[in-house]
Amino acid sequence: MPVRPLPPAIGATENALRQLLTRALAGSLIGGYDEWVYLNIQERADDPTLVEGLVADALRQPREVVTAARGRLVAAGLLGCDGGLTRIGREQLHRCRTAVAETTQALTAGIDPAAVRTTLDTLDAVRGRAEQLLAGCAVPARSR
Repeated sequence: MPVRPLPPAIGATENALRQLLTRALAGSLIGGYDEWVYLNIQERADDPTLVEGLVADALRQPREVVTAARGRLVAAGLLGCDGGLTRIGREQLHRCRTAVAETTQALTAGIDPAAVRTTLDTLDAVRGRAEQLLAGCAVPARSR
């Protein structure tokens, strides 16, 4: 049986998951993926002064994109001018995280937990190698 090429499989999965995230965010004040990533990193950051750099790294986008996302979050009332989550921001983030968790549960229902772990391990390895390639580093030779 031929093996499917990896890029289309990952791309199609990414597209479907992005649509599910958009659905989970619908009706909230969180405007989209960049804002979702920003809020999740901001809420968990130990040092608020590092948030924009962490978000830029996570999104693989320039700081200007992150600064614009922060501006949209402030305008929506989810972040205060100091960059901290507002009460509304915490409520919106919690509601959307619940929707994402429910979607994730539906996606993985009935799949053997060991298969889910293997999938996560494989995706982590692929992402790590992609990051190495982006950094101009050689990736390990194929193991036999």
